[in-house]
This record gives sequence, C-alpha cells and structure tokens, in this order.
Amino acid sequence: MECIRLTGSFIAKLTSFITQMSDTTEQIVLSIIFALTVIVVVKLTNRRHHYDLHARDVMKGHRWCVTGMFSRPCYCNICEKLIMVSDGAFCDSCGVCANSPECIVAADKTLPCKLIATKALVHKHHWIRGNLPLNAHCMVCERDCGTEPKLNDWWCCWCHLSAHDACVQSMAEVCDLGELKACIVPPNCIRLKLSRMRKTLLFKEVSRPEVPNWSPVIVIGNRKSGSNEADSVLSSFRNFLNPAQVKDLADHPPEEALEWCRLLPSDVQCRVVVAGGDGTVGWIFNAIHKMKLMKSPLVAVLPLGTGNDLSRILGFGEGHSRYVDIVEYLQEVNSAKPAKLDRWKVHFISNWNLGIRIPARECFMNNYLSVGVDALVTLNFDRARQSPFYICRNRLLNKMIYFTFGTKDVFEHECKDLDQKLDLYMDQQKVELPNMEAVVVLNIASWGAGVRPWTMGAGGADAPKQDFSDGLLEVFCLASSFHIAQLQLGLSEPIRLGQCSTLKLCLKGMAPMQVDGEPWEQYPGTIVVSHSHQASVLLRE
Repeated sequence: MECIRLTGSFIAKLTSFITQMSDTTEQIVLSIIFALTVIVVVKLTNRRHHYDLHARDVMKGHRWCVTGMFSRPCYCNICEKLIMVSDGAFCDSCGVCANSPECIVAADKTLPCKLIATKALVHKHHWIRGNLPLNAHCMVCERDCGTEPKLNDWWCCWCHLSAHDACVQSMAEVCDLGELKACIVPPNCIRLKLSRMRKTLLFKEVSRPEVPNWSPVIVIGNRKSGSNEADSVLSSFRNFLNPAQVKDLADHPPEEALEWCRLLPSDVQCRVVVAGGDGTVGWIFNAIHKMKLMKSPLVAVLPLGTGNDLSRILGFGEGHSRYVDIVEYLQEVNSAKPAKLDRWKVHFISNWNLGIRIPARECFMNNYLSVGVDALVTLNFDRARQSPFYICRNRLLNKMIYFTFGTKDVFEHECKDLDQKLDLYMDQQKVELPNMEAVVVLNIASWGAGVRPWTMGAGGADAPKQDFSDGLLEVFCLASSFHIAQLQLGLSEPIRLGQCSTLKLCLKGMAPMQVDGEPWEQYPGTIVVSHSHQASVLLRE
C-alpha cells in the first residue's frame, strides 16, 4: 500500500509539472515520457517477485556428511575396508561411503552422485554397491542379500530395491522410483539453466511424469534451530527423494524452496513438509501468503520442536527424533486429507510514551496468543535458551526448564492482578474479567504442549464446539501459574470467557506477551486480533 501511495503522489506531481509547461512541443515530449513512466511504475508495482531455485552441481562431487557413528557396519566404496568409528563419511544423497580424505577425493572422481536433472527420456536405476539396508531382499531371487561382512551386492538409491552381485544384471534398466513415486520429482522431468551472472545452475522448468496421482513433496527445515535434529532428518529425506526437493533454511530463504510451486505444472498440487517446530511452520505460512501463489501448497508438519501443538492437531504426532522412518512418514502424508486453517492478523498500536509512539506493527497467529503469566514462563524459557551457556538442546530438557520457570512463578506472582491492567473486548463488547494472571486466545484445540483446555472438566461438555476453520477464537483466563500446572495434569479447567470473531485488548501497562510461542515484553497500547485468511494444510484423521 505504501508503494501505491508513493506512486500516486509521484504521478500527481508529474502531471502538475506538465500542465505548467507553455511550449506545446515540450508538453508533447513530456507527455510521452509521462506515459512511459506510468507504464513502468505500474509494472514494477504489480510485479510478483520470483526467486531463483538453485540446483547443486553433482558433477563436482558428492554431498558428504562426516559422522562418528553409523547405524550398522559400513564399508568404504573405494578401498572396501570396514569404516572405523571416528573416520566415517557418507553422501546423504546417494549413500556412497568413504573412510578417509583420500577415498573421499577418489569417490568424487569415480563414483557418480544421485542426479538432480538429466536429459534422458527414461529414468534408470542408480546402483550403489554394498552397505545395503537391514533385512534387504534380492528382487530377482527373493533371498536375503547384503548379509556378508564385506562390500558386496547392490541397491538403487532411487527405488531402494536390492539385488545380489549375480542377479543385478537381470534387473530391468528402467526405475519406477518405488513405493514413493508419487512424492518424487524424477530427474528426467527437470530442465536446468546456467546463471550467467554467478555461473550457478538454476531450475528452468519441471514437466509431469507418467505417474498416477503425482503430487511431489518439498521438504523444508532449519538445521540450526531447536535441538539441531533437522540436519539428520533432512539428510534422510535426500536419500529417498530427489535431493533438490529438500531445502535447508540455513542456506536458502523459504521463498526459494516454495518456487517449486510455480515451476510445477498448473494442474499439479504441491505438498510441503515442514521439519521443525511451530515457529518454523509459521515462517513458511508467512512466505506462502507473501508470494501470492496461484495454487497454494498443502502443508504437513514433521514435528521437531518442543510444544508442537499444531502438529498434534493435524495428526502428525507430538514430536519426532532424528531417526525418522521416512517411508512410513511419507505414507502418512499420502493418506492425509486437505483442510483449511484459520490465520489471524494481530495488530499492535502502542500508546504515546514521553511524547514518542512506537510504530504500529502486525504479525500472524496460527495457534494461540496470551498475555500474562503463560507468556512470562515462555519468555523466561526463551531467554534461557538463547543463553551462551545453553549447550544441551533436547526436547525433554526443554520441558524440564519450562517446568522450572513455571514453578518459580507459583511463589512470585509477577502477573498478579492482570485484570486491572487491561480491558478486553470480544466482538466490540467489553467483557468483565475475573481476578486472573493471564488471558489466552486459542485458534486450535491444543495449547501448552498438548493440553486441550477448551474441552476440559465439567464445563467442557457444554462449551461451544471448537474448530480451527470456523473463523472463531476461543478465549479463557488463567488464575495463576499453579492453575497452569493443574491444567497440565488434568486437575482443573480454564475460566472460559466465550468465542468471538474479533478481539481487542487495551493494555494499560507493560506485560509479557507471546504469539505462537514467540514471547516479548509488550508496551502499553491496543492489540486487535482479526481474521486474515486461511492456509491449506494436510490433516491426518
């Protein structure tokens, strides 16, 4: 809107300048310049930003991951020796293993990596020798293979079929991509181009393969966030999908990963798996909304955060470790149904303070927001997590630290008499507040790492029905930090205030606040929550 306002101001000033010109010739010339300027400005204003989707040049070598431990005995694909514990390295794209820097260099030169794109008309098997998955069976003779303590037998890094040394020649050349074919973008359907400026490979176009119900999965995660489990999870996905379908937010912005949605044919529904917590999911939702895609992708969650409340509601579980069964998870994604999730705009207008007003700002809410003791505990936990002394990143440890801060406030009551510090309006009607220390606004049924407060206790049976796509918010109060603990144990129920489609909070003093687990100290002012739009998600029933 600001860009449009400035554009209108510029055009008005230029028009006034032209009308003041006396000479007819000058008016004609300037009119032509004016028309061209308007066309250019309008084009720039309405242009949708496109992002280059980069491709790794597999001809330069493998994508090596150094590890101190393998899940099973592995042998070097170059020297064929057993890899010792401290010397291991593997390519997370094709599965080639090496046990020394010399073998890594040799593998880069002699063993081709998993292709991202090819000009071939059909997709063929990419056979890797040795280090077969446990309980592998030969697809020719149907006997166990890869059982001998040496580098022997073969497996395809695309369809993950296995074959004995003597049987592999009997296998057909064409690879059907296995049971996950509906999730994979075959390399023969991708065309790349060379960027002249940076000399890097970029995606040019993606065509549709002859696969029934083809709906490719794009995986997005951040290896530097949370408990750092995303790095291992992303590596596992690269081993089963086209490596270009897996994007790390530590290396690429989310808009680049979502550029897949524009490259795919218009009749193809793209699915996005977000490997992370609720904060990462919100980041992706914001990017999708910002890009204004013609066909929004369906978003699924692979929960790696602490609370994972949205994942619980969508049916993808309370949390995964780094050892995820990728095949099982992608089958769950295939069986999930499309659904809509309400997203709410939270608008902040601060009061004047010493003659200065902090600029208004906005954010989006997917799960819930709160003001008071609930946000205070989250804020203290977030400060502890950002401390340089916070080394051990573990979901169980995070919950223990969170519980410690909650217990601390049982005795301190830092948010005492919060009802005297704010006014609450639901659908433009002022609500009389009880004595309380927090007010919570829900969009989804899960809150506080799995608690279902709206339906708890005797009052839950009579409470209005809750749905994350009905355009309504549920509002309740918390009496104290001890009240939160009671809710966690199922020994109490919240102080329900009702449902509404719009909400306004008038804050009279500083108070802790959080939106979807992101906490801060909120200045006095007005907070308005209104419905914005709906996001497309996948729901496991």
